[in-house]
Amino acid sequence: MPIRKRKAVAAGISRTGKDRAKNDDRFLVTDLGESTLLFAVSDGLGGNPDGDIAAEDIMRCLGALETGSIVTPVPLSDAINQADMIIRNKVENNSKFEGMGTTVTAAVIGQERVCWAHVGDSRMYLVRNGILRQITRDHTFLQDLIDWGDVSVEAALTHPMRHVLDQCVGGMDSGIDSGEFEILADDILILCTDGLHSVVTEEEMVEIVLSTEQLSRCTAKLLDASLQGGSLDDITIVVAQIT
Repeated sequence: MPIRKRKAVAAGISRTGKDRAKNDDRFLVTDLGESTLLFAVSDGLGGNPDGDIAAEDIMRCLGALETGSIVTPVPLSDAINQADMIIRNKVENNSKFEGMGTTVTAAVIGQERVCWAHVGDSRMYLVRNGILRQITRDHTFLQDLIDWGDVSVEAALTHPMRHVLDQCVGGMDSGIDSGEFEILADDILILCTDGLHSVVTEEEMVEIVLSTEQLSRCTAKLLDASLQGGSLDDITIVVAQIT
């Protein structure tokens, strides 16, 4: 029996953090045609020089992808590697860029599958049959401690090193996480920076997503939940739904 071809729609939102001079987050939602949707979020390293430029660099590399080339996660990883080289070259050629880098979480929804690639602590979640599951793994020092059993998930929420990355675009040492999976009707994907997931629980996220039909309203409600939760960081969210 042939697999039914799916299509997706998405909406994104981004807001500068409280008392911050500029937004170092970026997002991308691009219809590549042929029922293929590319979307991504990035978070330039806060407190470091020109994090917004690094976030723009990765979005520019991803935005140059064409639909026919994305049938596996490889083109996404190639675009991330390209951005990593661009950022490293900027740092090497100009000392004012020292410390510049960015996270990225990117996905392509095709007619049958989702391909994704990821570096840093932005995240992708899948909501399926009313259950939310985190797809990506945070590239943070603290996540390693969680994996080793040295720190509990609950303690990690307030740990002073919870935002310390051990991997970013512009400073990649151990490669890119990537994967793919089959999509089903009514699947919902959430891509977000830590301005959302560091203050809004998974239970709150799934409740908002499942109770809000319009995607633009859904992203707005998730952002509001971040603000109500006391987020001071830049907040960026993309929500995609498969039909």
